[in-house]
Amino acid sequence: MKIIGRKQPEIGKSRGRAVQDQPKRDLSSVRALVRSVSALARYLKISSGAIYQWIDVNRIPGRHIVRVANFYNLEITELLPLTGSELSRKVSINLKPRSALETVMEVYQGKLSMVDAVRKCKQPEISLKLILSHWGDRLPTLYTTLEQLDQKRITLDQACARLGVCKYTMHGIRRKYGYAPGRVQKTRKESDLPQRKSINRELALQCVSGKYSVREAAKNHGVSERTIFRYIEEISPIKMMQLTHWPSVFREALAEELRAKGTQNGETYAEKLLKFVKNNRLTMGKEPKYPKTHEKWRNFPLKRLLVGVLLGEATVVEIAESRDVPVEILTGLFSGDLHDLGIAFDELENLSFSHRQVVAKILNALMDRKRDWVER
Repeated sequence: MKIIGRKQPEIGKSRGRAVQDQPKRDLSSVRALVRSVSALARYLKISSGAIYQWIDVNRIPGRHIVRVANFYNLEITELLPLTGSELSRKVSINLKPRSALETVMEVYQGKLSMVDAVRKCKQPEISLKLILSHWGDRLPTLYTTLEQLDQKRITLDQACARLGVCKYTMHGIRRKYGYAPGRVQKTRKESDLPQRKSINRELALQCVSGKYSVREAAKNHGVSERTIFRYIEEISPIKMMQLTHWPSVFREALAEELRAKGTQNGETYAEKLLKFVKNNRLTMGKEPKYPKTHEKWRNFPLKRLLVGVLLGEATVVEIAESRDVPVEILTGLFSGDLHDLGIAFDELENLSFSHRQVVAKILNALMDRKRDWVER
């Protein structure tokens, strides 16, 4: 029965966007057939991912065979070897070392026999012969193109134009003959985490010392208050709420101790000295109050001499000469006077100036108490 008014499409003829007068196509695999995945996907109105799956399994589903034949201007019978189940096994590609192509080039140029070539690159003879038969007189172009592309003397687009293939096929050729560039290594930005940790730790120490409040430190340096509180908890045995009631010089001494030794597991010197102050009910003024410096140190009590050494008014040697006593005896007397504070003079010399200020302030408070008691 003849249908009037509608022309029947001829199978195998080009329709729509089909390409005419094309050279003989390579039908050895779906990968070789499909040069432009996007163009075929648009024509078939399916996703590019579906066609990539065909390439992966080397099969064209039967329901698409007619339209694929029309797109490439081929006979259906020519595509039948490429039809079958989409669950077929993937194509096995025999990857060759880069030296194989170079060796085949020497055979092509007559510089090497096939026997010597097999011995040189340690590849099966059939593999080398297939390269020669497949590329023929285009072998020098292939070799030159891959070498120049690897040396970045030409672009990928230029290489594709020389060989007349799409980028996808070009990637396969490079991989097959040992010229795959490999994955691009991402350059990871050098982490600034150690630096940020160091900055946050220093901010926490400054808050411990009383130089800044937590709110001021957070605002001035763009750090959250929670972060600073967390660092204070990590490095300080005393919570911030308790530190706000400490005299400023004690807080400075604690910060210096933590800065020098890191996180404290045991009791710090600053804690011991403050405990002594509380147990003895000494009055610690907010502002430091020290006695007047004297030129001669002969007629002063031992505590005043020790305060002079701690505050740098005079050296141990100068005071020892002024009192006409050996240095060893004087330092022994100082250690005896510091016994109740739980610290020896040689220990105190190795601590920060803030610690010396704390001890000097305690000694002054003890002297003031004794003076007040005598006056009464």
